[in-house]
Amino acid sequence: MTAEEISGWLAAIFTTLIFVPQLHKAYTTKKTQDLSMMMIVLAIMGNSAWLVQALLTSNTPLMVCAALIIIMSFILMIFKYSNDKKTQD
Repeated sequence: MTAEEISGWLAAIFTTLIFVPQLHKAYTTKKTQDLSMMMIVLAIMGNSAWLVQALLTSNTPLMVCAALIIIMSFILMIFKYSNDKKTQD
């Protein structure tokens, strides 16, 4: 594996891990009022663009990273929607 590939995988791993603590906290505390829905939407849009770019350039680390962040963003969006709805009722 080249240094370029290693740095790509490290960047993908660390960038993807950014969302894990937030997902864990949202799941365990059920408190998502302070999360910005716009941030989640922009994360999905931005990573969708990165995914397209990765597919066009065959950049596997970026494909994996973007796809996982999109999935985690949708999960976070679901947590936010359901938890915020419960607090309004």
